[in-house]
Amino acid sequence: MSASNITAVPGSVDDITKPWVLQMFNNIDPDVTITQVDITGPIGEGLGVMSDLVALVTTGTKNGKEERYSLVVKLTSFGWMKNVKHMSVEDYLMFDTAEVKFYAVAVPDFLSLLSVKNPESEVKPKTEGLDKSCSDALPVPKCYFTASDQTSNMSVRVLENLATRGFSIKPYPQTLDVTEMKLTVGALARIHGLSHRLELQSGTPLPDMYDWMVETYTTKKQQWYSKYYKEGLETFAAAFPGKEGLMECLRKLDGVAIVREAVENPARLKVLCHADCWNNNIMFKYEDGKAVDVKLVDWQMVSYRPPTFDLVLLFMYQTWDIFHNHRGAILEYYYQELQRTLGENEATGLQFYTLDQLEADFRADMRFAVYERLVYGKALLPSQLTHLLRIVLQLEKWGVI
Repeated sequence: MSASNITAVPGSVDDITKPWVLQMFNNIDPDVTITQVDITGPIGEGLGVMSDLVALVTTGTKNGKEERYSLVVKLTSFGWMKNVKHMSVEDYLMFDTAEVKFYAVAVPDFLSLLSVKNPESEVKPKTEGLDKSCSDALPVPKCYFTASDQTSNMSVRVLENLATRGFSIKPYPQTLDVTEMKLTVGALARIHGLSHRLELQSGTPLPDMYDWMVETYTTKKQQWYSKYYKEGLETFAAAFPGKEGLMECLRKLDGVAIVREAVENPARLKVLCHADCWNNNIMFKYEDGKAVDVKLVDWQMVSYRPPTFDLVLLFMYQTWDIFHNHRGAILEYYYQELQRTLGENEATGLQFYTLDQLEADFRADMRFAVYERLVYGKALLPSQLTHLLRIVLQLEKWGVI
């Protein structure tokens, strides 16, 4: 990956031209000679796209061998901001910068850990030019180039086009099955575990290393969180009349306070979290109709939180069956992948974290997921409201709410 100061950050999608692509490739890997650039135009997949996305395909040669790159250019979109009432420009830029830094800083750090763990691996500590050997070492898209322009506040990320590799987002409002859930929590476990290993190895708290990580409770989103939560709760209450006692318990929830309490509690272990890991930000690859691989996308919300915050949010977007009948097996799979990622080093931190503790924290943190789900309650379908009710009733039995 390169953060060259030579390649200008496009001011708009109109600036993503063949000369710009040629300049970018020349800066990140001079050994590649680009012979053809096909810009296929703007794309969008899933819901709530926060950036402008432009797909392109380049063909060239490297060391006498033909190379073909299918890419997506992800660009800051102030036009998108005009339609968003609940987010300030400052908040948006913070999220945009966080994703740029995630790919430019955190991903190379994680790859360095993987190369140290397995010296004979083809994974490189830092991505060398356009080498594809590390593209599957992490459950994230391979990033070829990132850059930011502080004058224009524009940022660009050039990522592999996962769609051309057979990855796709499940159409809304489809939910994830058990196989897809296990793939997803396994991906989260790898990111969580690597971030914890990095923190232990460096001896520096992750927020000090990555001061660009987002913390929701420090943004200006607090007021709109409360407003939209109240509106979502009204929708929920109207769908299920006669449950005033339950609704009164839900009125006491404060998502911002829940996050603050968890983040500021020194007794709780914390990791780098995706913080927005729901179905729209997950891409699967299928073989014979079964999911076999996964990539997590859209890392704008990356935060420092207990790992269960990612898990509860993911579960909240699934069915009651997944939550009630398969939760234990899925959490156990996550735990196994987490321990595998941590390795057999000296037992500290997360390696002291037991499966029982994970399950207990999951139960306690589900109240945050309920809050997050109800923030968007006005848009929930009747079937989604029904699944949500059954989950909330279970939390009431657990004494969580």
